[in-house]
Amino acid sequence: MNSEVTMPSGKYEMAVFTQEQLENARTKGQLTGWVQGAASVGIFLLLLQFLGWIPLILIAGVVGFVGFKWLSRKK
Repeated sequence: MNSEVTMPSGKYEMAVFTQEQLENARTKGQLTGWVQGAASVGIFLLLLQFLGWIPLILIAGVVGFVGFKWLSRKK
């Protein structure tokens, strides 16, 4: 569904998404997130099996700390 908006410089067309399209995109995004999360947990458990607990927990702690600092920095 397209609609036209009159701008000072002329006409401008913009796309308007239907509620169904937005809901489908939201559902697909959530499904993608669940798949990525499951894959991450699987890889983590596989690494844990090969490396052991102590090095992996240390690495995860450092990565978590750096990630927290990076996300909480002032922009």
